[in-house]
Amino acid sequence: MGFKRQIAIGDIHGCYEVTVELVENVICFNPESDQLIFIGDYIDRGPDSNKVVSYVSELKTKYPQQIVLLAGNHEYLALEAFKLRTTNNVQLWFINGGISTIQSYGNYETAQSALVPFVQSLEFYYETEDFVFVHGGIPIGDTVATATPKSLLWERNYAIYHGKRVVVGHTPHKNVHKYKHAVVIDTGAVFYGKLSGYDILNDTVYEAVDETIAKNPRG
Repeated sequence: MGFKRQIAIGDIHGCYEVTVELVENVICFNPESDQLIFIGDYIDRGPDSNKVVSYVSELKTKYPQQIVLLAGNHEYLALEAFKLRTTNNVQLWFINGGISTIQSYGNYETAQSALVPFVQSLEFYYETEDFVFVHGGIPIGDTVATATPKSLLWERNYAIYHGKRVVVGHTPHKNVHKYKHAVVIDTGAVFYGKLSGYDILNDTVYEAVDETIAKNPRG
């Protein structure tokens, strides 16, 4: 399928309303010509992780070729908390925003039943002819195929990375920032109120802003 736009969307972190605004009113997603690549970190910190997960899941079900859902480190913090159930894993997730996710689902058990299959369905990377999309990055000396899943989720070497151009989230910037071999698209929706998308085919940035958060930034 030949797309006219391939737009990567940054870390959402439970910010549902600005996600809908970006996809439907700013990007004006057209499944006949567009592909959306969500870069991970759908959950934690923001108030509506449950709504975000339902929204992107419904998009994926309706448009399986046009929607790509990648994993973020926060999804795997949640999965390890649910699967391993050690105090350390649960506390690590909670202090990184997991409590907000639990609250959005109403209780721990409901969150677990919804999130475990969701997280297990996510991809660690997506690759086109010219770009690799991954949540964190690719370690120096590795390719996206040889790197460990954990390193793809947590890497932050975008400034010195050299290799096939990557589009990453994970590290908040005030604006979409282009490095020599990397584009960082996490613009801190939950911290600064701005959720961004970057169209690799047309070198275009799309932004939606939650004015309430923007006026009272958390970061």
